[in-house]
Amino acid sequence: MADTKGLDSALTRLMQEPDRPRGPRCTVGTILAGIDAATAEKLNRLLDNASVTSTRIADALTGSGHPVQAPAVARHRRRGASNGCRCPR
Repeated sequence: MADTKGLDSALTRLMQEPDRPRGPRCTVGTILAGIDAATAEKLNRLLDNASVTSTRIADALTGSGHPVQAPAVARHRRRGASNGCRCPR
């Protein structure tokens, strides 16, 4: 039988002492933090809209002076997943 008490203790320790983020901050997260709230809201709606490709979003951002590549946009869209960025969902 599995050790539920040991698992509970281990999970509690992880909650109290989360790992520090590694590596640079997400490019899309950095862009979102640096733009006005209304534009950030519009960008977030586009990021959540699966019918708009990551390439089109990256092209629009890059064309407006926020250089980013499509894989970074796709990674941000997967935030919260094991293969996504660390930005909160």
